[in-house]
Order: sequence, then C-alpha cells, then structure tokens
Amino acid sequence: MAIDFKEAIFHRHLEPMAGAVAGGGQAGSIFSSAEVDGIEIRMLQPLIRDNNTLKVWPFPGKAKLYCLTMVISDIANQLVGMMDLNNFAGIGDNEYLPINKTIFYWQGSDSDQKSPNQVHIISSIIKSKERLREAGAILANVKTDSGYKSLMGDLSSIAADAASFTTVTDIAMQLASIVGQYLGKVDDNPLGTVVNSFTRLHGDWDKIGVTPVRMPTRNVDFDFELIVRDYKRPQTEVQMALASDRSPDMTPM
Repeated sequence: MAIDFKEAIFHRHLEPMAGAVAGGGQAGSIFSSAEVDGIEIRMLQPLIRDNNTLKVWPFPGKAKLYCLTMVISDIANQLVGMMDLNNFAGIGDNEYLPINKTIFYWQGSDSDQKSPNQVHIISSIIKSKERLREAGAILANVKTDSGYKSLMGDLSSIAADAASFTTVTDIAMQLASIVGQYLGKVDDNPLGTVVNSFTRLHGDWDKIGVTPVRMPTRNVDFDFELIVRDYKRPQTEVQMALASDRSPDMTPM
C-alpha cells in the first residue's frame, strides 16, 4: 500500500528565524555574508506525542515506527546519500525517538567557496501495521526502482538550474511515495511530516552559530539545529564595532 503523503500535516518554516544561540549573538548584530565557510543541519530527537495506538490492558499502546528523512540542495551533501530511513520498535506516547545526527554537511575549501543557495528537508514519521523490515534492504529496493531513477534524474537537472528549483518539494514527495510502496502495510497517513527550506535569500546563512528550529505537528514535534560557520565575520565584526565606538577626539589628525 502506497503512503499518501499529501494528506500528512505540514509545517513550513517561513517566519524569520530566531537569533543564533552560540558563536554569534542576536539577528541584526551580524553582518550579512554572501559566502560562508560551513553549514551543518542536525536532526534532534523527535517527540512522539501521540502514536495513534490505543492503550487497552494488557496492551501497552506501543507502536512500530519508521523515520524517513530526505535532504536536497543545489550543492552536494558531503554526507553519503540524500535519503535516510530508520526503524524503531515499541515507541509509546510522549517518548522520543533516539535520533541525534547530522543530516546535511557542507564545508568550503580554498578552491571551492561556493556555499549552497538552498537546502530543503523533508522528514516523516510513519507508523507500521506489520513487523518492521530492515531499513537498508528497503532503500536498496527503492534505488533500483525505475520511477526513483527517473525522479533522481529530474532532481539533477533542477539542481543545475536555480530558476526551477522551486519544484524540488513536489519531486521529493513523489520520491517519498515510492519509499512508501516498499514499506509494506502502513497507516494511510504518516503520524507527522514536515517540509522546511533554508535559503540564502531568506537570510538563513546570515546568522552564524547554532540556531534551533522547532517544527511541531499534531502528533510529532520535530527539532533541528542549523549551524553556520564563517571564520571571516567575527574579526570583521570586532573591527566594525571598534570603528563605531571611536569618538571624534580619538580621530587621528
């Protein structure tokens, strides 16, 4: 049975992000930078607030869950792969999935300082009605699927054409549906699905340090961290601060 991700609950992160909590200070106190030295996105433990499983004695109300995560960018993710699938058994209400990992990583070099323009994340928690299957075997089957190969070709052309990159979410949802076909019998709707875009235009690279990003849905709370490093900017900020604090009497004659 294919999963209908279109019926999932989405939370798009469109509001201005909170100020960085490490290494930078509040938004507005940091100068914009066209290029940065490094970008990392971490996925923290999702909270399963409601697993949609009745708790009736002697059944404890636990659920078997999959976590599907995809990350797509116009710059290659320096981690292996753009899709990840994990399974978890015996998860109850108000329990965290044991996930704390980097899902996107990019670090510039002297020869290549072009940072990403866009990084898109899709993550979904899916409830299984049958025994959990081995996640690696499912992904291996997905990657041999003709529809998957065709969509990946489409993504490659989109990544090379920034003007058409807005269609990436639609293609990613089609990829997720292909994964659903290989999962077996699962709930018609995932417990929670989130779609989030980090972009240079939105100013997400302007705030150095660690910025928390919380994305709640009805049944699952997703938490991420956006980490931006720019080793040039701290020194520039110090110099600008000193210049702004200089009084007229201290101006060299």
